[in-house]
Amino acid sequence: MSRSRRLLTWIVLLVLMVAFGAGVNRYLASGSTVAFAPAEKPTQTDVKLSLPGTVYFADGGGLFALTGTHITQLQAEGQGWTQPVLIPGGAGLLAVKVTANYYSDLYEVDLSGKVEAQLSHDSGKVTATELGADDWIYYPAVGPGNTLYFSYDWPKGNVDDLAQCCYQVDLSIWKTTLGTDIDRTAVEHSDGITQESWANYYTGGDVSPLPLASGGLIYVDYEAATDNSEVSTPVHGADPGDEVSQIRMDPTPNANGTGHGTPLTQPGDDCAQPALNPDETEIAMICTPVVNGAPSSTESDLVVASFDAATGTLGPLERIVTGTMAASPTWSPDGTDLIYLAPEAGDGYFELWYVKDATTLPAPQARQVTSDLDLDGSAPVWRP
Repeated sequence: MSRSRRLLTWIVLLVLMVAFGAGVNRYLASGSTVAFAPAEKPTQTDVKLSLPGTVYFADGGGLFALTGTHITQLQAEGQGWTQPVLIPGGAGLLAVKVTANYYSDLYEVDLSGKVEAQLSHDSGKVTATELGADDWIYYPAVGPGNTLYFSYDWPKGNVDDLAQCCYQVDLSIWKTTLGTDIDRTAVEHSDGITQESWANYYTGGDVSPLPLASGGLIYVDYEAATDNSEVSTPVHGADPGDEVSQIRMDPTPNANGTGHGTPLTQPGDDCAQPALNPDETEIAMICTPVVNGAPSSTESDLVVASFDAATGTLGPLERIVTGTMAASPTWSPDGTDLIYLAPEAGDGYFELWYVKDATTLPAPQARQVTSDLDLDGSAPVWRP
């Protein structure tokens, strides 16, 4: 299989994993092929630890809210809901809804889960042979002035050539104003929607936009780990065709597609899933450790670093949770504590975990919040 075809196949799997959680991690994290008991429904499980405020999360294609030790269902499971984010001011949520194998759309819901508006229309001809007519939208984020950022997979290349089309879902970052109707025609003609970054083809592209109060943007760029045209230096221990992620700041649009922003992390750190605390002085992220001279395929570390938005620089990377497959960090509303996802011992299901005073080094030991669930891989939302 050619490198481009292998990468194309991987990106399809990556998008589906993002959309429907990280069930595949169950095997990787548990190191076992033993069949486990089915996960419980969120509303029927016991919560081990009461957190202040309310945490919103996705599970099995549904949306839920955790207040204290009580979990409320906002949207039923099995509907493809994922990636909730808080609208500034706390009036509601944005969330992605996935139609399996075909497309995804962005919705606004209130805090009780009621759908207020559909913000994108990505469905074309919903058949397996007409996927070029469908699009994927992920990673919504709202910045100053109700500026909406999102990752989008258009253009797909030549829609008449299957080698360039349809399953090519390299995501670039776009922006518009919250409330603008998003579809391929509006994107193609820059009708109130502008492109902020350009994906490296067959890598997954640019994801996880984090707007800054100054109007800047932090985001994640996926690159070929052993291709010197994409990264500053090859990643030690990486095989040809491997991909790494790099956190960058302020993508620089230009017509030639060479704007890649300023690197905040190095390719060898393989960092992604950044979360910024409310006063923009600390970043939490997920980075791949090096094990036996090569990037690990079964572990990912929760890392924190100080951040200076004025100079666009990070302090030292401090690994506060290691030896597991950590994912999707979120800061507390006061910016001192962290929640994140990681497998539960024994079955590998993703659960919610908590670190108090996460910037105090050494950080206190993480505490498990939920059990017997199987949370989607998208980051939770934490509001007062």
